[in-house]
Amino acid sequence: MRKVPKLKFSLIILVSVLLTNCKSEKKSDNYISELNLTENISDFTSKMTEKDTIRIRVNLSMEHGVRIDELILTKRKNKLNLQTTIKEDTTFMSKYEMRESTLAELNFENIDNEFEHHFLKNFRRTKIDSSENWIYRIISQKDTLKFYTVGLGDKGGCVKEYFDFMGNYYPNKKEFIPIKVIEETE
Repeated sequence: MRKVPKLKFSLIILVSVLLTNCKSEKKSDNYISELNLTENISDFTSKMTEKDTIRIRVNLSMEHGVRIDELILTKRKNKLNLQTTIKEDTTFMSKYEMRESTLAELNFENIDNEFEHHFLKNFRRTKIDSSENWIYRIISQKDTLKFYTVGLGDKGGCVKEYFDFMGNYYPNKKEFIPIKVIEETE
């Protein structure tokens, strides 16, 4: 077995140290967001920087149907990027055998803060005192807003409003078309 000469060994160490230092210089400072959802609910997307990420969790679960949507909002070149993931129990028996589907990423301009209007209209729901019946959780680095419903009828109305809202961004996607109930009359 050959021994590595001291010069070669020193060069390897030197190159390793230089590479390590170069990598550490490229690391950016830890970003601390200035975005405050409570204060900026009407225009939080315009206050976002390209380093901010907003996660919106939507609880559409009712009775035996379990579904949680996750919307991830980022910003690039003054356009919003929306990535939507849907997790749902396909057994309809609350077995939590979740199927996950990710929809195509959307890039859009948020003219007149229309994306926020849906949440601003429902902002009163953040004042409801209920830990069980949440419909939205809007999560930023600094804070989290939780929106609640009261009862099954209220939840059903919120789910329909959410489907209408998301239908603006994903038109004709079956995931956002409410099931039509056909009543039989005698």
